[in-house]
Amino acid sequence: MSFRIEEIYDAAFDRTRFPALIERIGKAVGAQAGFIGWSDPDRQVGFQFQFGNDPVWLDRYVRTYAASDVLLPHLHAIPEGVCRPAWDLLQTPQVRDSSFYREYLAPQGIIDNLAVNLIKRPGIIASLALLRHAPAERYTEADCTRLAALVPHLRRAIYIQSHLVRAQEHAAADRAFAGSTGSSILLLSAEQVLLEASPVLVPLLRLRIGELLVDGVLGGAVSRAITQGEPVAVEVRTGEDNAAACVLLEARRLDIERFGDLAEGPAAAFAVHVTRVDLPRAIAFDAIGNLYGLTATELRVLTDAVDTGDITAIGDRQGMARATARSHLHHIYEKTGTRSFAGLSSLVHRFGRILPG
Repeated sequence: MSFRIEEIYDAAFDRTRFPALIERIGKAVGAQAGFIGWSDPDRQVGFQFQFGNDPVWLDRYVRTYAASDVLLPHLHAIPEGVCRPAWDLLQTPQVRDSSFYREYLAPQGIIDNLAVNLIKRPGIIASLALLRHAPAERYTEADCTRLAALVPHLRRAIYIQSHLVRAQEHAAADRAFAGSTGSSILLLSAEQVLLEASPVLVPLLRLRIGELLVDGVLGGAVSRAITQGEPVAVEVRTGEDNAAACVLLEARRLDIERFGDLAEGPAAAFAVHVTRVDLPRAIAFDAIGNLYGLTATELRVLTDAVDTGDITAIGDRQGMARATARSHLHHIYEKTGTRSFAGLSSLVHRFGRILPG
């Protein structure tokens, strides 16, 4: 059957195409079943797709026969990029006499396995296996040659998927960090089409992915933040109860790589950080206390002063004389290198927590 190399690269950028891809490759070399997969043990990511295998037997392999797979060491020993059938190995007494052959391979009628280690590198392992069942014949040298022509393209497809996964992880980490202190992200195209938004913002700001974000109060503020290059504060109506919310918008132009457009269309040109300024910010008071050597009482005084914004009645609230409270407060100033409550407040708010308190 005909097979277009472009199909491999279509799957490289869209992993949902891999099941159909592996089946077409298998049929091109006369296989009745097979799988392709890769794994990155360090990051615990990867994928595996298969076709033609009986789910019952796959489950039996995982539960019972994986530990006794006598073929696995031989398959792992195949050099990177080399296609090798298992016919000769399956004829050896060592394999034929094994419980793995008698109880797993023979009952399924598996007579040959054309295997290739697509990638054998530290941190990433990728493999392809194509099975033939009786009454099919063993693989020929021509079959191996046909598959070998596809191996370089399959290896590139695996590398592309690996880079996409890494990019997705980095993006997810950036979004998680940005959204953790009350700041979330909108990703916009060069035309200000909304490509992606932190989940918390979608219902809050009544957003729709794919909409042109230029009209209305929010869209106008976003446009100003982009064109002026300065933060813009605006009051918007939330989608939950139409209540007012104050947000600070800060836009950053992103360096885009046109090659990325092959995967998912236009790339993000702008990242807009959205921070709700009408919500209190959680402070890592314990970290401040440990860093500056505050006593437990001084830490209580500091927390009370910052939370209430009032230093005149700390003693009353903490059950101590006002003179004692003032003494503790001055010790805090000395230890933190600040000279006033304004300076202390400015310092403390630099310790905003990454996760909400």
